[in-house]
Amino acid sequence: MNYSRPYYRYSLPILNQTLIAATEAANQFQFKMHYAIKANNHTRIVQKIKEYGLGVDCVSAEEIEFALLQGWSPTEIVFAGSGKTYFEIQYALEQNVGVIHCESMQEWEIIQEIRANTASKTQIALRINPDLKVETHAKISTGEKHHKFGMGFHEALEIIAIDRSIIGFHFHIGSQILDMQYFESLSLTVRNLLDTLPNNFNLKYLNLGGGLGIDYEQPERNPIPDFEGWMMALRSHLPTSLIPIIHIEPGRSIVGQCGTLVGTVQYLKHLDSQPLAILDVGMNALMRPALYGARHQVTAQSDQLIRVNYTVSGPSCESSDTFGDNFLLPVLKRGDQLIIHSTGAYGASMSLNYNLRRPLESQFIEEEIKTSFKKTENFAEVA
Repeated sequence: MNYSRPYYRYSLPILNQTLIAATEAANQFQFKMHYAIKANNHTRIVQKIKEYGLGVDCVSAEEIEFALLQGWSPTEIVFAGSGKTYFEIQYALEQNVGVIHCESMQEWEIIQEIRANTASKTQIALRINPDLKVETHAKISTGEKHHKFGMGFHEALEIIAIDRSIIGFHFHIGSQILDMQYFESLSLTVRNLLDTLPNNFNLKYLNLGGGLGIDYEQPERNPIPDFEGWMMALRSHLPTSLIPIIHIEPGRSIVGQCGTLVGTVQYLKHLDSQPLAILDVGMNALMRPALYGARHQVTAQSDQLIRVNYTVSGPSCESSDTFGDNFLLPVLKRGDQLIIHSTGAYGASMSLNYNLRRPLESQFIEEEIKTSFKKTENFAEVA
């Protein structure tokens, strides 16, 4: 029986390859990237991302504080979020972050109240809800009229008529989008809106959010997202002659495939009906399956030819603590290790201590490996 503890494992080579592909596309199509730090905030990962010149997208005062501690310049920080508190807005303005993405008339009024008593250099952009429906999970779709995010364009026009300091606009239609037509639709929608702006409005800033998906079904075959296709689609109706630099906020697409979660089979049940493997790790470390039914590929290292369909579950005292069913795996036994793939984004950063379980340790692969596992001593271990 293998008594090792579960852990997150991160591949620095995959992270590097991803960042190279992203920055090459950004340079080609004239984009400025701000890493959505909510996706993964491990210091070693964010330092690597910072090395590639990305700014940072924050959605809380604590994330702003963390980004500053990691060495980002305040001007490299954009601050978003539909429920910013008075104190968070005050903190962002005091720190002179680059841009606040204002999401409502009421929020703009709070910003104005605080700015009247500060000498902040922070600039303000307005987040617009484009009312675009995309085929993604309902829980991560953000761009339809009924969603809590952003304001209608008519409300934005009211604000820019009053406040000539507004520098531009922010859009975001959702996450885990793989069909580039949705980004083309966003590009066209934004272009149509920009064409209706008053002639005296000087557009200095345009941020089209994130949303580029990763391949959760075949992560080992497709580890690098289609950054070029994404940025080309966003540029389709927004040429550099109209807006020289477009800002975007990739998160999942940068870190999703560099992380895996390694757990150990503790018990096997229902072998005569629906085989069930219970691991030593579950929703406490990876919330996405329990939270909204997300599915991650699960594999095991084995030369066995026989395969069995397993349900794979975690140890928490919740029936929802499951990674799903119909995972085609070798015949398992207690002590076998399983890999849950594509956990670099919204895995560790969303973890919790339900049942008082401790956060998992992280291990980093310094060089690419061909097999699914290596001994622990070949990793650089980081708590």
